[in-house]
Amino acid sequence: MKAEIKSKLNLEQRVLLQDAIPLETPFLLYVDPSSACNFRCTFCPTGHTDLLKASEYKRSVMRIELFKKLLQDLEAFPQPLKVMRMNKIGEPLLNKELPAMIALAKACGRVQSIDLATNASMFSPELLTRLVDAGLDRMNVSLEGVTREQYAQHAKVDVDFDRLVDNIRWLYAHRRQCEVTIKIPGDYLSEQDRQRFFDLFGDYCDRIFVEKLSPIWPEFDVAQRAGVAMEEREGQYRQTLLEKDVCTYIFYAMAVNADGTVSACCPDWDQKLLVGDLNSTSLKDIWHSPAMHNLRLQHLRGARRDNPLCKGCGHIKHAQVDNIDAYKRQLLDKLECHSAADLG
Repeated sequence: MKAEIKSKLNLEQRVLLQDAIPLETPFLLYVDPSSACNFRCTFCPTGHTDLLKASEYKRSVMRIELFKKLLQDLEAFPQPLKVMRMNKIGEPLLNKELPAMIALAKACGRVQSIDLATNASMFSPELLTRLVDAGLDRMNVSLEGVTREQYAQHAKVDVDFDRLVDNIRWLYAHRRQCEVTIKIPGDYLSEQDRQRFFDLFGDYCDRIFVEKLSPIWPEFDVAQRAGVAMEEREGQYRQTLLEKDVCTYIFYAMAVNADGTVSACCPDWDQKLLVGDLNSTSLKDIWHSPAMHNLRLQHLRGARRDNPLCKGCGHIKHAQVDNIDAYKRQLLDKLECHSAADLG
């Protein structure tokens, strides 16, 4: 097998957040080209029509004019983004402008790396050529089974699985400088299924990994919705679980939704933790906004569970690898001094 058995996380030479906070420029910006999805995965909020109907916002695709405004806003930051991640809650390939958006982001000089996560169902040699030509740095492929029948059961779609395999292999053969990672939730897989996963894709990607389903979404019971038991030993990336008070995402990342509203973090699937609107405010002003500042202070003061969204979010425990709990006091002092200096 050519691929390295490794999650999509880059843990080597990772910046110590406690030394970098407060950041004048976010390290990571999620951009949701499409908040709609063509799958109905049982473990994802978008897979449940009752939740979508109850949601206060409509599923949409991002307008390229709004994306251009986003790129212009990046010029105000002192540093380029380390990563622009072209996905959040939907399937990014549903946005027909995606290759053009990636090309524009690469050309603007304010983004070091661009990646996205996709279910790969819309892959074709033509579309993949456009994405690679646009300068995509990494394609994260999320699989939902190793047979057509498993897709029907867990993603509620009829997928030509053989064609999907062929398209992924075509991507790997023509990827040029684009890294290809492939992952699958292992909760549904037998040992035979796992071996089939590695046999099918192990020679056709750079990284391959079997993840765990985890309760990462606030106000979404993945165990009940997906019908799987949540054990408390390993997280999404097979890391040892650890109780933490502080969400690290809000100190180095934020998420631009397809409609232009901005969430404090990626797990905000229902857009209830909004901190700004790109349609009327610059990204830099949102990053340094009172809403973001007060949220960070709330976490550092140990009051995360007073926040109705943050208290029920399992992302901190099950998916985040950074831990700044031991530095809460000194970081709180730094942020309060930083805020006072701005006011002065």
